[in-house]
Amino acid sequence: MELVVPLCAPWRDFQEATIIVKGEAATVIGRVGSEFDERIVAAQEVEEALRPYVDLYDWLGAEISRVFGVEYKREARGLPLWLKSHVEFIDAVNVKWGRIVDKIGPFSVRRYVKKAYLPYIGHSLTLTYVAYPYPDAIIVAENKGRTMAIGSVVVEWGGVKVASAGIRTLSGALLLAQAAPELAPELGELKKILEEFVNRFYSISACR
Repeated sequence: MELVVPLCAPWRDFQEATIIVKGEAATVIGRVGSEFDERIVAAQEVEEALRPYVDLYDWLGAEISRVFGVEYKREARGLPLWLKSHVEFIDAVNVKWGRIVDKIGPFSVRRYVKKAYLPYIGHSLTLTYVAYPYPDAIIVAENKGRTMAIGSVVVEWGGVKVASAGIRTLSGALLLAQAAPELAPELGELKKILEEFVNRFYSISACR
């Protein structure tokens, strides 16, 4: 359970930094002068820098909640509790999406996408693969289950598997939405939401 944000911008004496929040601590990794440094600080020390990205994930959660009918509650008592609450929301959506994909039945997908974005990897909220999506990627998924969806959604890049997500998870649904939104109405909605999420990210981020 973590939040990963590449700031691509100065933070204190870092010329650019990636911040990883886990529990009550945050790890800051980036360039300081001509060298790279890694420091551990209290999560509350990075809250101000991460506030726009927390707000962005709150927007995403609210939009996803509308699609799946799962209540999204913003936890306002610091980053650790906010992150825990967001992960609980992901688990609740996993259950709803799992029931939906179970009803689709067997299918096979292998599609080219210009850019593959991953805002979630399991319980990790990561903007790394939003700032730096996989270009010219292939998204592959095969469900052989007739009553329960079984398998993974895989991202191939340069002929190599670089990422995967369970087919019954929100992470997998967001990948499927990019490759095969026609499989379910919910995927079509997720595709639109993800496109807007990416646009909103670039409107606040220094990453280009």
